[in-house]
Amino acid sequence: MSDYEVRQTIRNRLIECRIEANLTQKEVGDIVGKKPTTVASWEQGMSLPDIETLYRLTKFYGKTLKFMFGEE
Repeated sequence: MSDYEVRQTIRNRLIECRIEANLTQKEVGDIVGKKPTTVASWEQGMSLPDIETLYRLTKFYGKTLKFMFGEE
C-alpha cells in the first residue's frame, strides 16, 4: 500500500468513525486535545494524527489500529 493509499484509508476511517459516533470535528478535537482545524486536516487527508492520538481515537471508537489502516 502506498503512502497515499494509507493516508486515504485513515482519512476515510476517521470520517466514518466520527459520523458513526455522531460527533462534530470540534467534539473529536476536544476528546484528543486537538483543535477542530487539526481534525479537519486529518479528514481532508492533508495530515495524519500522530500514532498516540490515532491510538486514543481507536480506543474511544472501539476500533483497532488494524481497522484504521484498512486491514479489517
